[in-house]
Amino acid sequence: MKIGILTYHFSNNYGALFQAYGLRKWLLEQGHEAEFVNYQPEHVESGGNISLSKLFSLATVKIIFLKLINIKEALFGNKDQKDGFKLFKTDVLGIDDRFIYKSLEELNRANLDYDLLICGSDQIWNPSDQYGIDPVYFLDFKTSKTAKKISYAPSFGRSTIPDKFTSEIKILLYKLDAISIREESGQALIKRIAGLDAALVPDPTVLVSDYKAIMQEYPLVNYEDNYLFCYYLRSRENIGETAEYIANVNSLNLYSPHNPHRRWKEVGKTVYPSPGQWLSLLYNAKFVVTNSFHGTMLSILLNKPFVVVGIGGERAKYNERALNILKQCNLEHRFTQEFNQEQIDKLITEEIDWLSLNEKIDKLRFQGVDYLLKNLELEYE
Repeated sequence: MKIGILTYHFSNNYGALFQAYGLRKWLLEQGHEAEFVNYQPEHVESGGNISLSKLFSLATVKIIFLKLINIKEALFGNKDQKDGFKLFKTDVLGIDDRFIYKSLEELNRANLDYDLLICGSDQIWNPSDQYGIDPVYFLDFKTSKTAKKISYAPSFGRSTIPDKFTSEIKILLYKLDAISIREESGQALIKRIAGLDAALVPDPTVLVSDYKAIMQEYPLVNYEDNYLFCYYLRSRENIGETAEYIANVNSLNLYSPHNPHRRWKEVGKTVYPSPGQWLSLLYNAKFVVTNSFHGTMLSILLNKPFVVVGIGGERAKYNERALNILKQCNLEHRFTQEFNQEQIDKLITEEIDWLSLNEKIDKLRFQGVDYLLKNLELEYE
């Protein structure tokens, strides 16, 4: 089959790229022709256009902030890291940037030709304050022939959705031929919003059993030295203190990858890895501290001892995704909402039963593969 995938394949975000890699790699291994529909809307990376009617709104502030971040990275960002992201997208993901679609209108005019379209994974169904719902990520655009349309493990990124978006989401869900979702909270949302049953499947990173083929050593880190790898997003609160404490009591060097959105004191020493180097840094770490879903997911898949530190305040909703996979793996105790020395001391010395955990991952992988195989054979009426 000729398969088109709609996801955040273009973002300079490690988790977004690894989940994109996982789904396409699995499809290619089954003998299909799979590629990313190179849809790169302005609103995902830089917030979109500023509306004069909402000039003094929080949404406008977010758009301005994102645009300034992009300009700063373009002018002053680490060249080796930017080159690394670009090479990963072209060489590993097979993305051809000669064909980029920026809007629903451009996609409709392109009239693309696919046997099957898949939307997912990542937070493609998470409505933004500045843009709202993007129907393209529900596969609601024109194609040259009637293509089958399914979702694979998309995420709402939260456990609740503002009421103003529910009617539109309901209409879009009914246009899909098969629906799967990544979190149990997402299942419940789909049931409440549309009355539909969605299959629960794992993130596409789970579809890959071995990541060593795309790992690359980061030249500025001595891999023979013991170190802690801290991958965090959105806030330094609690996670900075936790990572520094674990590094100090275990005499570990502390590294964290560059975050272009950082407005706070860095955690340890900042490194600028490409996606393959990021994987290598995590794989060779003595310990991992993260507040990210994909930081959690890759720690589990690469069998690295880890702690997940929750994001606090209004952003606590972002903990839902990591909590979901921890629950599925019976590892909820490796989550801490705040710095807790007694709990951290226990987790540092606690051995994870990797044999049992890997068996759970194999079962999750089977659920994902089973859903995909059934729906790749879906008869279209």
